[in-house]
Amino acid sequence: MDEALRLSVCVVTYEREAFLERCLAALAEELDAGAEVVVVDASSEDHSRAARAVMPSATYVHAPELAGWMTRSRNEALRHVRGELVAFLDDDVVVRPGWQSALEAAFAVDGVAAVAGRTCNGLPGEERYDREIGRLLPDGTLTDGFAAEGSELVDVDHGIGANMSFRRSVLAELGGFRDDYPGTALREDTDIFLRVRALGARSVFAPAAVVDHRPAPHVRGARFDTRYKLYGRRNHMVLLARDAGIGSRTLWNWVGAQFRNVGTASGLRARAMRLAVTIVGVAWGAGAMLKDARWRPTPPRRTDRKGDELRRVLGGAPA
Repeated sequence: MDEALRLSVCVVTYEREAFLERCLAALAEELDAGAEVVVVDASSEDHSRAARAVMPSATYVHAPELAGWMTRSRNEALRHVRGELVAFLDDDVVVRPGWQSALEAAFAVDGVAAVAGRTCNGLPGEERYDREIGRLLPDGTLTDGFAAEGSELVDVDHGIGANMSFRRSVLAELGGFRDDYPGTALREDTDIFLRVRALGARSVFAPAAVVDHRPAPHVRGARFDTRYKLYGRRNHMVLLARDAGIGSRTLWNWVGAQFRNVGTASGLRARAMRLAVTIVGVAWGAGAMLKDARWRPTPPRRTDRKGDELRRVLGGAPA
């Protein structure tokens, strides 16, 4: 391992070459000699020539077999990182000047193992948030606020996948990401932050580590379409079951709320559609959690073969 390398920035991409180039161009302007970039591209075509034209030093991994599995692409990136800090950026974000220094300053605070940076979406009023940022509430819902302005670090339970970073040693202890959040991969980012919390380590929101999220179109479907909602319910149930256990009040409070919310839809047709999506999504989630979770909280450290392999690659001992 290069002792002088402080930061590895991982960008996972799929069929969005122009957005990747824009992301890399901003990183090329921002990063210093103590940082590297690793790109994992699940696209059908190899875009390495275009990527390296923007950032010649980037490590480019073409892995079309990982299409549809963001967390598996993230784990593939971990096989190539050399820095002591590992950041993940979505391919449709652009880092603002000072992002790297703000990130490193956050990790310099005692006990910080994970950092969620500020992710701006260009929405009116998003810089103000009147709830606690990044919390998992007793009813199983999550608070947001990752576009909020601020000058201080804020302790959080979870972060946002578009702009999240971790100590390499913590990723090694966890055995990387759980790579079984399918479809839209919704909640894979929340999952790893909650696992950091389960280790007893500290996660913070760093509002000075800013990126601008300029959303790219989804390759399949659209954000908040029926497919997105089904995967959302499925993955959220698995998340809560793993964090608190299948028998937890948090999980079943959340399930009950999903059915109560059916009545808030406007019109009979909308209610019927929401009820159908809720029934299918919850049934799908129940089947998945019975397979992937336990009655009590699931230990945060992966102990399967892939987890142990990532642990060795990242420099940790097998669990």
